[in-house]
Amino acid sequence: WRRASSRTGRHGAKHPVRWRTAASSSSSVEVQETETFGDDVHAQHRILRLDAPRADVHYVSAGDDTAPAVLMLHGFPDNHATWRGQIPALVRAGFRVLAPDLRGYGRSGKPAGVVAYGPAPVTDDLAALLDHERVDSARAVVGHDWGAAVAYAFAARHPTKLQKLSVLNGVHPAVFLDFVLSNPTQFLKSYYIGFFQLPALPELVLSFADFAMLRVVFAIDPAKPLERSDVDELVDACSIPGALTAALNYYRAAGPAHSLWSDVGACPVPVQVQWGARDRYLEEKIAIPPADVAPLANRSIVRHPDATHWVQWDEPDAVSDALIEFLNEK
Repeated sequence: WRRASSRTGRHGAKHPVRWRTAASSSSSVEVQETETFGDDVHAQHRILRLDAPRADVHYVSAGDDTAPAVLMLHGFPDNHATWRGQIPALVRAGFRVLAPDLRGYGRSGKPAGVVAYGPAPVTDDLAALLDHERVDSARAVVGHDWGAAVAYAFAARHPTKLQKLSVLNGVHPAVFLDFVLSNPTQFLKSYYIGFFQLPALPELVLSFADFAMLRVVFAIDPAKPLERSDVDELVDACSIPGALTAALNYYRAAGPAHSLWSDVGACPVPVQVQWGARDRYLEEKIAIPPADVAPLANRSIVRHPDATHWVQWDEPDAVSDALIEFLNEK
């Protein structure tokens, strides 16, 4: 495994530490560097070692270990650092944050094959993470983009392990394909998903010239573009051998050749939806999941009119405030 980059982005400083191992009967954790988010919130990078078919999970842990836990799931082509603007606020509000790199991303394990990126193996990794961290039931699971799809699947497969779910510019995977095929605007916005079904070529295009396409997207797509150092860290994570193919395999697993994400089940917990209204990739019409797949979903959206698909970057304080209010609701 490669050590994390020593660059410092706007989320704070990283401090190398010596590795140590904490063992349990079925898994072990390697504690890696520490990192400061904001001015005063210190977090540990850890890797949970799991036996196959589960995959190792790299994650950030911040806050008091006894505080209510919030599991935060990133999307494509992101990693745990997408929550740089929310981690300090949540910890200061009295919550513990667990922010993993999803299976295949960053320093997490990268099993071979498309079927390794279906809802069962991906969510089982996360359940193992909560078990190891002695979290019986997270106060909430929060997901952005693909992390939202994973969060919905997690709620369906492990309903006792969370109390609430918060979605940021993401959709329930069971209804997405039908919406794409029936809505011309969404069909056009989803052109890249068809391209991602191809073998090898998407990896070549996305990685060409030091990931120039991703660098352009992060320069022009968000309302508040990422700092160069943060983009460099994203590219570093995508350039780890096997990482880009693994990230694309989520799309392939959901595509017509496999259809692994078409029937993930219903979400039985309350759902909050936050939405950046200037999303280039998703129509707002699909933001609120239908009652048959999320019967307790709030029927109104927390709408951020000036934010893009990257709402957690564009409006970090507003997103944090709405999330904390939702977490504190009885």
